[in-house]
Amino acid sequence: MRTFLFVAFSWVMCLCPVLASEEIKYPSPDGRFALRITQSKDDEYHPMVELIAKHSGTVLVTLHSGQEDTDLFDASEAVMIWSADSKRVAYGFHANPPGARVVERGVLVCFWNGSGFDKVFLPENLPSPRIKFPKGKEGNVKPYGGGVTPLRWLKSGELELTSEDMMLSRDDGKSYTGVVRFTISFDAQHKASVKNVGKTKTEVEE
Repeated sequence: MRTFLFVAFSWVMCLCPVLASEEIKYPSPDGRFALRITQSKDDEYHPMVELIAKHSGTVLVTLHSGQEDTDLFDASEAVMIWSADSKRVAYGFHANPPGARVVERGVLVCFWNGSGFDKVFLPENLPSPRIKFPKGKEGNVKPYGGGVTPLRWLKSGELELTSEDMMLSRDDGKSYTGVVRFTISFDAQHKASVKNVGKTKTEVEE
């Protein structure tokens, strides 16, 4: 009887699939916090993405709430840029909004409040690159991706980012990518504002 129960239990366990995979990455400099991505085996485009206390697993901020999100996210493209004191973090992600055929990059910033993290949203009208097209090739173009990506925290407390736009010219069949760097500053209440904006660099691919 004991043998039968053991074999039956093992058989049931083997039939149960692993419903989700979990990945913990991008630990903070002080080792206290990290990014946790929980990926469903049945829905790879709606991962649960959380900022957690690394040792306890306590959720401090939910960044993407899995199947409750309407957008599609590529978890493999998620990044976290920490400040040196582990009190500020910029989360970068790739999203594919419903009905859109382009991939958008977005950024969410979080500040430590003493017991957890508060979300800070960036200004809506962030700098966009000004792509330089050859004369006569700028009219018939098609966008196919872009957005903002966090790069690093500066000693001044500002966050440096890039803004990117990708365009396809139907006139010559070439892809044009414009990239511009800029910084965001935060006041005492963590309100964000655009500061230094660089010059656009345009890359061309055949």
